[in-house]
Amino acid sequence: MKSHAIHFAVLVGILVIGISAFLYAYGDRSMQLTVGILTSLAYLAWGIIHHALEKDLHWRIVLEYVLIAAIAVVLLMTIIS
Repeated sequence: MKSHAIHFAVLVGILVIGISAFLYAYGDRSMQLTVGILTSLAYLAWGIIHHALEKDLHWRIVLEYVLIAAIAVVLLMTIIS
């Protein structure tokens, strides 16, 4: 149970840093897109590492994280441009 708390604290940290950096880059669309892509990649890496440590990593889980990260980037691209 304690490891779950640590894992999700890391996820929250990734998202807080990503949102903070995104807001800091207000007005610079290319920097905001870069921050969004990096945050999505960090989320993807976190998901894969989390499930690998939990020993329940399957290709479907990887696909789910890839698709969610891709959807986030596509949405961000449509909002920013």
